[in-house]
Amino acid sequence: MFEGAPVILVVEDEAAVREVLQDQLAALGYRVLIAHSAEAALGVLDGAIPDLILTDVHMPGMSGVELCRRLKADPRLQFTPVVILTAIADLDARVAGLAAGADDFFAKPVEFVELQARLGALLRMKFLLDQLERAEGVITTLGLTIEARDPYTGGHCERLARYAVALGEALGVDRPTLKALRLGGYLHDLGKIAIPDGLLLKPGRFDAEERRRMQVHPEVGAGLVRGLKTLEAVRPLIQHHHERWDGSGYPEGLKGEAIPLGARVMAVVDVYDALRTARPYKPALPRDQAVTILLRETEGGLWEPRITTTFLELLRELEPQSP
Repeated sequence: MFEGAPVILVVEDEAAVREVLQDQLAALGYRVLIAHSAEAALGVLDGAIPDLILTDVHMPGMSGVELCRRLKADPRLQFTPVVILTAIADLDARVAGLAAGADDFFAKPVEFVELQARLGALLRMKFLLDQLERAEGVITTLGLTIEARDPYTGGHCERLARYAVALGEALGVDRPTLKALRLGGYLHDLGKIAIPDGLLLKPGRFDAEERRRMQVHPEVGAGLVRGLKTLEAVRPLIQHHHERWDGSGYPEGLKGEAIPLGARVMAVVDVYDALRTARPYKPALPRDQAVTILLRETEGGLWEPRITTTFLELLRELEPQSP
């Protein structure tokens, strides 16, 4: 990662154009990395992630459009702005660039006053996205901190995030839902921050009043993230991951598809991990026994059959070495 002035990677095969771009961008206060081809740019990006990439469209070998497509498919680079340099009349390249995910186009010869304004706008947006990612990092750390209060649940959040994303991918959910599932793995029990240690760590089963107090944690957690736009898609998952397919869950007793899909996914992976984890009142169960219980509960109406079936199909891939 870089610190200080924004870093722009210029990908251009013509030496004269590279030199002009490098000089002008440096004069605007940017730090500049240079690549003479798309293939060389991929090599640069193996070791450094710039704040913005400026690439010519027509180059020997890989084109700027294909480079853009590859960058936008890379999770490390999907939010890095890519600006494609084209000829004014090159409509086909602009259409292809849009399909590849380009963030902006700029015509040759370059008008540097306009370039300065448009690069500045894209870099401000990149800065805001970076701030959101840092905020998410702080929040997921909070989830891990809550987990650390209970010595029996070590690794629970990371496992749930991994299970939930894999299950979401197998179910064909969209990218925003996958992101919500990943964050939900860390934040689903956020509301336990309001549960005193004496209750959270009780070495035995809860009585009716203790159970009622524990069951407020989904609504508490959902309340804590209310109003945070970056976590809006995670909030229903936090609030409803203890709902059951037959309507017997909490906090609202939602039934069937009235339960948000992300919460249905989290419910299945959460109960499986609970079965596989030792608690003061029970040992960790072997995989086959946990699967048997999960299937029995699904047949009894607690969990959505499609989600359970898909999850169990993934298990040997998710736990290749587990007994």
